[in-house]
Amino acid sequence: MDRIIYTAMSGAQQGLQQQAVVSDNLANATTTGFRAQLFAARAVPVQGEAATQTRVSTAATTPGSDFTAGPIST
Repeated sequence: MDRIIYTAMSGAQQGLQQQAVVSDNLANATTTGFRAQLFAARAVPVQGEAATQTRVSTAATTPGSDFTAGPIST
């Protein structure tokens, strides 16, 4: 079986993870004290045969929170 399915799956997983972070940020945007989550992904070349040099997997990088001060509501 061709391993391209694993490459496609890793891209799909990163897309779903990014959607989850964005939806969580939107759902909690008006919550007092909420800090937005950050999401970033990067391309990781697949090591192996010369024929697969064009394939790239994805990996999450530097997940975290945005701790910048927001407006103070009274």
